[in-house]
Amino acid sequence: MSSILRSDMCLPVGDKERAEEKFFGLALDSTRSILCAEKSGNASLVCLRGTRGIGKTYQLVQLGKILSEHEPKAALYVNLNHFYFSNHSIYHFAQEYRDSGGRVLLLDQIFKYPGWDIELAKCHRDFPDLRIVFTASSMMTLEEDYPELKGKVVVCDLYGFSFRQYLNYHHSLDFPAVTMEELVHHHEQIAHDISKEVIPMDDFARYMRNGYYPPTGDLSLFGEGLVRNMNMLLEVDLVYIRQIAPTYLPKLRKLLYLIGQQKDGITNVSSLSSEIDTSRATVMNYLKYLSDARMVRLIYKDGGEYPRKPDRVYLNDTNILTVMKEGDMDFALRAKIFFLQSVQDAGLHVELSEENGVDFLVDGKYPVRCFNKGDRRRSSRPDVIHALCGKYLGEGLDIPIWLFGFLY
Repeated sequence: MSSILRSDMCLPVGDKERAEEKFFGLALDSTRSILCAEKSGNASLVCLRGTRGIGKTYQLVQLGKILSEHEPKAALYVNLNHFYFSNHSIYHFAQEYRDSGGRVLLLDQIFKYPGWDIELAKCHRDFPDLRIVFTASSMMTLEEDYPELKGKVVVCDLYGFSFRQYLNYHHSLDFPAVTMEELVHHHEQIAHDISKEVIPMDDFARYMRNGYYPPTGDLSLFGEGLVRNMNMLLEVDLVYIRQIAPTYLPKLRKLLYLIGQQKDGITNVSSLSSEIDTSRATVMNYLKYLSDARMVRLIYKDGGEYPRKPDRVYLNDTNILTVMKEGDMDFALRAKIFFLQSVQDAGLHVELSEENGVDFLVDGKYPVRCFNKGDRRRSSRPDVIHALCGKYLGEGLDIPIWLFGFLY
């Protein structure tokens, strides 16, 4: 155990100097860790799940600091990519660490370790006084694929920065999140209060380009880093977790590219299967993989869900759209993707509306239309919320679209 403790893949959480060196250049926002600590309560097994580039490792260490607040030397971060774990088990490492006084064990890159779920279940059974927090790829559906952990683990899903979190981080502010009901009834006052601290439209375009994912240095290289993380999701996470043969990855890449060129998320599965030379059933499986990877969003009408064919397929966020879209930006499409990432990541349910003049139905009771510059077709329904693009302030049920970025 002493050899790995000396390596740079193992970090005592109380070692402030090494922690700062490890995370130098990252967007250090700990609010998500605080929320996860509140959600996990006294659970001895906690999972931080998210896509690549979303900040899982940093949030893991931050959560360790929170959980070991009174005993900072009793928390340890370990990267399971270390060769040490090719000949040592998680269980015995955890046992030795606990016996030496450790109380919080933070495990990163766990999905590459064979049988990790069984060993964590044994740790949960035998070491109730040891809290284990681990990171997981967004592709890992713990509830379905790892029965050993059923009922034992609290899962905290990490999403990208909301526009609110982006403003808070970049301007050192503390805007609170709002509910959908508060937004609908009080958006004018909310926008007025925000405008006292910052001019949100100055930041909104930057957020749409590169604000969803925490930056890791030079913003001019943001797109390159995002594409690299997307490729790693396919080449590593998908291959390990879904057991996809690497020879099929070019088809998945092409499918993702084609989705990025679709107008308004309209996706013809038969056409896509022909384009990538595979069956309709395989295209449906690939769409599910890309959805689990949080690269795309599958939107249904009337309560539908996988394995039914989605009614719309959108890219996951506006940052991915920026690096994927060829030609001129489709601003109407970008507005809908921003709306979806803001509302769905806040935990609200979104369906595609079947009514003319309504785009989405939120939580079964809020009809919404994304209303763009130059769009003269307003919904005839008096209760439809218009999410206005290019507007700083709204009135009545006309709400500036940027305000939906304050839902989480």
